[in-house]
Amino acid sequence: MSGYGRGVAEGEGLQISFELRSVNHRFFRLGLRLPAGLSFFETTARQLISDRVQRGKVDLTGTIRCPSSLPDVQINEELAARYAESLATLAGDLGIEPGIDLAMLADLPGVVSGQSTRALDLHQDKARAEEALSDALDEFEAMRTAEGVHLADDMKQRFEVVTSMVRRIEELTVDLPQRYRDLLLKRIESLVEDVSVELDPGRLAQEVAHFADRCDIAEELVRLRSHIHKAAGQLDNGGPVGRPLEFLLQEMHREINTIGAKAKVAEIGDIVVDVKCELERIREQVQNVE
Repeated sequence: MSGYGRGVAEGEGLQISFELRSVNHRFFRLGLRLPAGLSFFETTARQLISDRVQRGKVDLTGTIRCPSSLPDVQINEELAARYAESLATLAGDLGIEPGIDLAMLADLPGVVSGQSTRALDLHQDKARAEEALSDALDEFEAMRTAEGVHLADDMKQRFEVVTSMVRRIEELTVDLPQRYRDLLLKRIESLVEDVSVELDPGRLAQEVAHFADRCDIAEELVRLRSHIHKAAGQLDNGGPVGRPLEFLLQEMHREINTIGAKAKVAEIGDIVVDVKCELERIREQVQNVE
């Protein structure tokens, strides 16, 4: 899921801040952008984030600064003189007047440098960094949780739609053997209406029984209902549900495909297509949850 969180911790003239951003991703991917002063915190940051985030492409940006102090400015006069000399030589070669001023020289790389942060204490400042990252994670999780509640409500409604479709399939299968028997009789009567042939009731009953056995989808319907019930339970229980729901949706697709193949009735076939479409919409949403 997408999310954002920011945390700041200050003390003893030092401010450490972190920003967390995430976008949807099927797996967990973490990118860190930390200043050199926080390189010691990289392993800890990875562990703290992975403990609380299981899915998504997450980016962490860290900054350190000393709000109460001015930077120590250093000017490299020798480098500035070399820049000025080289630029003057270039102007002469091109036949133009050199327009060199201090502002231009100050903007050139390496001429002006400064250090606005003090040296970090690995023990004291690590605790401060953990505090800032913890605050960022709290805000980050709160935003993702709010989005997760919305997505869960949407998926619950879609599972209810699928359940109603399954109920309709069950209703259509109640008299399926009898409907097949009537259809078979009509076909036989149309074929032999001009021929004197006596119909064998036993043979007809055997054919209907064979059809009923081949088209029995009771087990598939029970398993499909069970998967839907488990998925709804996962959404109600909270916590990371992305991967369990992916597995359950795969099983639902398997069962509805079997139902469509076995129940050779146009009305059921139409409902099977609708169920597949709804399950696909749910699958797309599952890609966005933890």
